[in-house]
Amino acid sequence: MRVRRLRRRAGPVNLLPVDVTDPPSGRAVVRGILGAAIVLAGLALVVVSVAAGHIEWRLVALVLALWGAWGFFDSLFGWVLEPLGQFVGNVLTGGAIPGGREITIQDETAMLEHLVDADPPPPPHRVVLAGIRLAEIYRTHEHDAAKAEAVIARLMRRYPDAPELKYVRPA
Repeated sequence: MRVRRLRRRAGPVNLLPVDVTDPPSGRAVVRGILGAAIVLAGLALVVVSVAAGHIEWRLVALVLALWGAWGFFDSLFGWVLEPLGQFVGNVLTGGAIPGGREITIQDETAMLEHLVDADPPPPPHRVVLAGIRLAEIYRTHEHDAAKAEAVIARLMRRYPDAPELKYVRPA
């Protein structure tokens, strides 16, 4: 059985390369909307002014108001909302430290040593996890297996019932 087509098949379809996983920012959306509104109001100003034979001041005021709104919203996004959003995002996700400083392995080692030796100690679960990470740093970065084993042994003496320590040493 043969299929009859009413229309011929269309040629290749050209689509704009749009990455749907990376949507435009709020700033870009506001710029696009206000930019389109400025262009339309500017065209309306030219058409109406030519047709009427005089400048339509209400449309001039609209174009200038849109231009002012563009500047206001661009500054609002650039100086307030984007830095605030970046700060909140970094706080919630543990992102970059302000000032461009990153945590080094020495900083992390000192923080974990302080946490393991804290008096009064934090909750046992935190101490055990910090100790396991500290032993891993000793073993992998400082290449000191004896120091790593000493940390694990001390944790096993302090917290013999900790379920996390069952997987540290192979049985």
